Amino acid sequence: YKMMMYGPLFVWLGLSFFGPYDVTQGIYSKLLYIHVPTVWVAYLGYTLTFVYSVLYFFTKKHKFDSLAVSNAKSGVVFTVITLLAGSYWGKQTWGTWWVWGDARLNLTAILLLVYLGYIASRQFNKDLGKTARNSSFIGIFGVIQIPILHFSVIWWRSVHQQASILSQETVASGDAPMSTDILLTLLLSVLLVTLVHVFLAKKFRNSNDILWDDYLNPKSRAKI
Repeated sequence: YKMMMYGPLFVWLGLSFFGPYDVTQGIYSKLLYIHVPTVWVAYLGYTLTFVYSVLYFFTKKHKFDSLAVSNAKSGVVFTVITLLAGSYWGKQTWGTWWVWGDARLNLTAILLLVYLGYIASRQFNKDLGKTARNSSFIGIFGVIQIPILHFSVIWWRSVHQQASILSQETVASGDAPMSTDILLTLLLSVLLVTLVHVFLAKKFRNSNDILWDDYLNPKSRAKI
């Protein structure tokens, strides 16, 4: 299991270190292979949290709560990596770690805080059933931030560049958004990070399944 998770992780890090880079932006453009895949996988994790939160809210099946929590936790991990990689890239290109007036940067930080709150909210009540129900509201409504965050660079003035692959100009012209070698490396990085997310979420789910088992089977918990 560890090899299945660490394999894609090491290949992804290898691509990020040895992969091709843009001549104009220089070697720091390799951060694209970290920043873009992690933010998209974070979007994926939070979207799945929304889906499973809805399913749990209507069915009360604990497996959906476990899936919602596991995807949220993995999403938080990749959001942190996104912010760190983006801040470092900003320092090298903009000359500053953070631009407080930029909508996308601030909204990404808020997104992280919301899902940190989602995870933290589960520690306030020992009644796991009630806790899962309450946190499902955050999982459901938190996803509203994602489209706002994604289109923020279009709706408001931003120092952050627009989408690298699915920009309006690229779609309208039909031209390749970047050189083939960089594009293929980026897409492969997205695939590898997605695999890491799958295995990481599975690990988080296992720990939450144990909590549910203890909650639903108090007799077995009393014997421990």
